[in-house]
Amino acid sequence: MNLLRCENGHFYDGDQFAQCPHCGNQGRNDDLTVGLTQGTIGQMDQNLDQNTEALTPQYETNTLAAAVQQATGGSVDFGNDSATVGYYDQALGSEPVVGWLVCIEGNHLGSDYRLKSGRNFIGRASSMDVAITGDDTVSREKHAIVVYEPKSHIFMIQPGESKELSYVNDKVVLAAEKLETNDIITLGATKLMFFPCCGEQFNWEMLQRV
Repeated sequence: MNLLRCENGHFYDGDQFAQCPHCGNQGRNDDLTVGLTQGTIGQMDQNLDQNTEALTPQYETNTLAAAVQQATGGSVDFGNDSATVGYYDQALGSEPVVGWLVCIEGNHLGSDYRLKSGRNFIGRASSMDVAITGDDTVSREKHAIVVYEPKSHIFMIQPGESKELSYVNDKVVLAAEKLETNDIITLGATKLMFFPCCGEQFNWEMLQRV
């Protein structure tokens, strides 16, 4: 296996493809999730060790507007009774960050993803709250869900609606489980480390009471 990386950051086997199959859409099906076997993982680790220079972290720069849109899940119409307002929206005017997931292995090495109050859906579709785009081993929608419960100030992870599995610290997630600082979430070939912003020591309600 000759592991290469194209200019858009995709990894592919140079022995099988003359150019990046993701960029050229050769044999790619965005609706298909590719399973990840242990043998494949071992081969990837071996090749990644031999191609350290190709693993320059990519950092996504978002404008403030894009960050706010991601945090709030889109614009909120306060004059529309059919629109659901986020937990912090009425008090703070927007949904602030409550934690982060940081990619420590996979196509988005070094990228960070903001978590908001409530449910955060993880998948490779761009519409997901945590969008792991370009990783075909991650389900397109709702591979897993990270939840921040603002009344108890706790984070949890639970299975999504996909048949694919997710893991925390190499333990399969079959029901809702509490997340702790530095826990590692694995979805396909992607690993995300969890960092909370809110908890008992700090939460946005504290600022509202000052």
